[in-house]
Amino acid sequence: MKKLSPKDVKALLANLCCSQCKNEFSINSIKFLEQDCDILLCSLSCEKCGKDFGEVVFNFNRKADKHLPLEIVDGPEPISYDDVIDAHKFIKDNL
Repeated sequence: MKKLSPKDVKALLANLCCSQCKNEFSINSIKFLEQDCDILLCSLSCEKCGKDFGEVVFNFNRKADKHLPLEIVDGPEPISYDDVIDAHKFIKDNL
């Protein structure tokens, strides 16, 4: 299995760090699980504090000369108290 080099990891994860201890990620932070062509399934964790970030998927084209760093994509807003109350009422009235 062809894996990412330390240079590849540094380029891809340049904008990211551990949210717990602010340590930068390195090649040792990634455990390779599977590969299908250019798709790599990996497990990401902080080698300093041990925080587990779960599985990540890299679409890594080896023929490209340069790779842009990954960016954080914010998800939806957390659920509110009103969301929980609405869900409770819905379940109570419809089940």
